[in-house]
Amino acid sequence: MALESSLWQWLSKARLALPDTLHMERVENMLGAGFPDVDGFFRPHGAFQLELKSTKRPARPATPVRFALNKREAQIAYMRKRWGLGANAFFLLQVGEGADRTLYLAPGNVGDKLKAGIIEAELAVECVNSGIFRRPFSHEDILKVITTCRRNPALR
Repeated sequence: MALESSLWQWLSKARLALPDTLHMERVENMLGAGFPDVDGFFRPHGAFQLELKSTKRPARPATPVRFALNKREAQIAYMRKRWGLGANAFFLLQVGEGADRTLYLAPGNVGDKLKAGIIEAELAVECVNSGIFRRPFSHEDILKVITTCRRNPALR
């Protein structure tokens, strides 16, 4: 949870950097089961929702990355439904810490794979059309990708 909190602290600084184009809030889950951590709007691109997850990088590349999604079926179902409807609904995943961290913008329909554990190379494949960010990365770069990437190829 501490890593997830630090991910939000970093992301929330975008509100200061982009005050005229970004409205974004961390949502305490009182709105209903599964509602994502972050709800926002980035002008001119549109609305988005993010479920934040963070974990340490495994020592071996063949070891699956594990995110805290046990007993989170409602989160997984919510993100899958929103993604299926064409919404900008993503898991923003941090793997590693400090200068070694990588951010992955995973489509909202991959929650079951994340829950089961996924090798980081496979996670990169899942995110190749949405976003993989290695340092240095900016708030604005990530927000543009969140709100402009091709959300769901099945809806083309």
